Amino acid sequence: MPELRKDPVVDRWVIIAAERGARPDDFSVEAETPTNGFCPFCPGNEDKTPPEVAQWGRATDALANTPGWQVRVVPNKFPALSSLGEVQRQGLGMFDMMSGIGAHEVVIESPEHNWDFADATPEQTQLIIGAYIERMRALREDPRFEYTI
Repeated sequence: MPELRKDPVVDRWVIIAAERGARPDDFSVEAETPTNGFCPFCPGNEDKTPPEVAQWGRATDALANTPGWQVRVVPNKFPALSSLGEVQRQGLGMFDMMSGIGAHEVVIESPEHNWDFADATPEQTQLIIGAYIERMRALREDPRFEYTI
């Protein structure tokens, strides 16, 4: 189970998630060049990701998890936090700790595979930043994550 620990020196919380070491891919030592191979985040591969929790751009009457989106949000397959369990907080000496309960989502900022945020139009930037704001608002209002840090 992941946990949150407060760093008393810099007064901020950090996530400790040892089980993330069991992820299927480690960081590559060599720099990788972008390829146009299979990508689970590209349009048409929506069934290769967990079901979306939000999307922007697709027609309101369109089916979920289908192409047509401009920004899409899915749960992370290898989350650093768990959405299951109850928040338990404890102090150990000068250290504060709590169970790592929360959400870990992936925001897919564009349907274009090799797209770069630096090339975003003002409209795309507004849509993407708005998506981040909306997801933060939705998670803040989710009763499963009601606790004070």
